[in-house]
Amino acid sequence: MKRLPLILAGFFAIAALPLTAANVTGKVAFVTKRGQNPVPAETLVWVEPASGRALRVMPGTFQITTRNKVLVPHVLAIPVGSTVVFPNDDPISHNLFSLSSNNAFDLGLYRKGAGKSQKFDTPGIVNVYCNVHPNMSAVIHVMATPYFAFADANGNFSVANVPAGKYRLVAWNEQGGQNETPVEISGAASPASIALTLDSRNYRASQHMDKTGKPYKAPSSREY
Repeated sequence: MKRLPLILAGFFAIAALPLTAANVTGKVAFVTKRGQNPVPAETLVWVEPASGRALRVMPGTFQITTRNKVLVPHVLAIPVGSTVVFPNDDPISHNLFSLSSNNAFDLGLYRKGAGKSQKFDTPGIVNVYCNVHPNMSAVIHVMATPYFAFADANGNFSVANVPAGKYRLVAWNEQGGQNETPVEISGAASPASIALTLDSRNYRASQHMDKTGKPYKAPSSREY
């Protein structure tokens, strides 16, 4: 009898799992023009319910490192409610910030070391910049779905363990923009491989503003 609570707990844990789940696989291709080189491995692919219903996600702690005046990784995807730590590996100071709606932040100027952290409680895209070095940038996707993955260097992707249901499959790339297609999972067998195309021909790189919303000043001789 003493084992009954443990047995019941195990039963309810199993019952809470989806009865069927499958992997959503496919490939992202790009339409480009001369001189454009979108990075397939920086393409984020995710699955979200067609009904718009909320999904449970598990927040965690992630990292974007400043190294040689570059933010690594350039594109990061995190579950909503997660925290990102921004270590500084450079011998100079940085001031990371974002003006993105509902996820704006300003870490202030800080030198080499463990860095600072920021929690992201609102789904959406967060554009991260440095207020000292205008060429530094990163993109954080705050995800309201646990079903997401990055494509590989050839554009192939696999979003794992998606339960049965009707969904939207969405692909995003910084240069290629966003595209989506409906997908339905009705059993444990994976649906047919899905092809998505992203068109980067209208992409135009533009200079962002500093954290005050003004153009960057000319570089000074200061160390940082």
